Amino acid sequence: MIATENKLFEEVDKPEDSKITSEDKEKGIVERESSWTGKITGLDPFPSGNAKGQGNSKIFKNGISISNWYGIFTTAKGQEISFIGKDVSKNEKFYVLRTFFIDVKELAWMNGLVCILDGKHDLQSNSFVCSGYKLM
Repeated sequence: MIATENKLFEEVDKPEDSKITSEDKEKGIVERESSWTGKITGLDPFPSGNAKGQGNSKIFKNGISISNWYGIFTTAKGQEISFIGKDVSKNEKFYVLRTFFIDVKELAWMNGLVCILDGKHDLQSNSFVCSGYKLM
């Protein structure tokens, strides 16, 4: 169960590019590379800003997708924070484990921060909407 008092941010991501890189019809696995941009609205002290990410996904015939992501989150003050994440999705719902990396003293508390993002794919707007929570 995610503790709501650990909520750090809201995020809305839009896909930019996506291409199938391989398909194994026998095993029912499609591999895809994708990129996206996002807007992060932080809850104090988490900063707001924009994210840009990319990564790869394996999409299985049972509807499960497992993805690896990495990118840069640029705060409204221009600070760049690297992130790496892994997600699992099914039926337009997804969970992401994301870790942040930064060497800026002001945001040192975020270096190594592990979050869980709980979200869904909004088919009408073709966006991915989620909330981020401090996990550890």
